[in-house]
Amino acid sequence: MNTTRPHRLGVIAVLAFTGPIAAAGLLACTSEDTISSTPTPSSVAIATPPTGMAWRPFQGIELPVADQGPRRTEGPVAGGFDRSPAGAALAAIHATVRMSIATDSQWAAVGQQMLASGPGRDAWATARAQISITTPIAEGAPKILGYQITRYALDSTDVEIYSLHPDNSLTRNSTQVLWQREDWRLRLPDDATTSPVTTVPGAPADMVTFTPR
Repeated sequence: MNTTRPHRLGVIAVLAFTGPIAAAGLLACTSEDTISSTPTPSSVAIATPPTGMAWRPFQGIELPVADQGPRRTEGPVAGGFDRSPAGAALAAIHATVRMSIATDSQWAAVGQQMLASGPGRDAWATARAQISITTPIAEGAPKILGYQITRYALDSTDVEIYSLHPDNSLTRNSTQVLWQREDWRLRLPDDATTSPVTTVPGAPADMVTFTPR
């Protein structure tokens, strides 16, 4: 696939959602995902950064790995994230990037195992089936700078991911992950017309900042 600027700017975003029906690659997915009612801890260190940080490449993007996850990687799919603020943030980052740049032979597995079921995933699958990605990003890949957790619960966490692009612009991707089937799954917005990615003038002072590679 041509790695031009429009493609690069879409890497840390979900694809544009079009269509109400899931692509064939996801039609076999079950809809038995449920959210438990475990109460939120009264004191959670949401600003505590991941420990044992390192970087691992995926399709031309450097992704953070840490003690909090992922603990397993099978092809394009990463899993085994802690049920903690840092684990939720790492899961959101991995799922967002992997769903955005997985190749034609990889994206169905990412959708099945890293995304929460629902209208958002169905619409993403339909949109993804209409494009082709066959090669990694060769140059100009954005860099993930860090994240901010705006709401944390054991079952659902909101994470804002900050990325720096080659033109020095900074973007914020507002995401949500749900705890399902003993791991965090990225929930895509039901409203396909609203982009979760916005350009921002700077990162928040309390952002959890990753150590550069």
